[in-house]
Amino acid sequence: MREGPDAGRILASLKQYKDQFESFRGVGRFKTFRSAGVKSFRIAWIGSQPQNLRVETLGPWGQSAATFVINGSSFFLYSRQDNRYFKGDATVRNLSRFVSMPMRAEDLFGLLSGQPPILAFHRAKIRASRGEGGRLLSLYKKWGRLIEKIWLADDEETVERVEVFDGRGNLKYRIQFSEFHQVESSCLPHRIAISDLDGPLWSLTVEKFRTNVSIPDGAYTLEVPGAQVIDLDS
Repeated sequence: MREGPDAGRILASLKQYKDQFESFRGVGRFKTFRSAGVKSFRIAWIGSQPQNLRVETLGPWGQSAATFVINGSSFFLYSRQDNRYFKGDATVRNLSRFVSMPMRAEDLFGLLSGQPPILAFHRAKIRASRGEGGRLLSLYKKWGRLIEKIWLADDEETVERVEVFDGRGNLKYRIQFSEFHQVESSCLPHRIAISDLDGPLWSLTVEKFRTNVSIPDGAYTLEVPGAQVIDLDS
């Protein structure tokens, strides 16, 4: 893996920043923008290293409507409305059925802690962002194939926008981070918006967020006796 000294320093800083959150807890407003029109509901989530995540979608009275769990390499989802329980490996294919975009489990985990995805790469290049201020960090696979662009603010630490590309150089999705607030010792985005070439996919407005919190035992297990079980990998 080869990279210029500035790119290497910034990538190391982003990784260190991401790894400092051993656990986190949040509450916010989630919106989706496809198929059945705009839908909005509140969600609550917890997460802890490495790559453990639980998300609850909440009904109008605060009751849980659906539960989404990533436990390492495993994925579970329970819908209370129709009493269906989905399980399978936490692969991009399985997750994309429910998050409407081709995203890895580790990237979804990172987003819910306010961090950008960093894809595996072979070469990195950084330059001034033309006409926008700050820096543009570009990541490449072999043969110079661009896979990700990361726009940073003038401080070279705050990520404001990310674009992820497929093997042909086409945009897969775009992430916009905004409304930054100080959370304990970190500056984190309180609005995350996801889009693709067809427009907005979903957005999250963070209402409350805490880091390095206590996680209850069994938080990443999901037992739903009597539910209809659907194995996503069968």
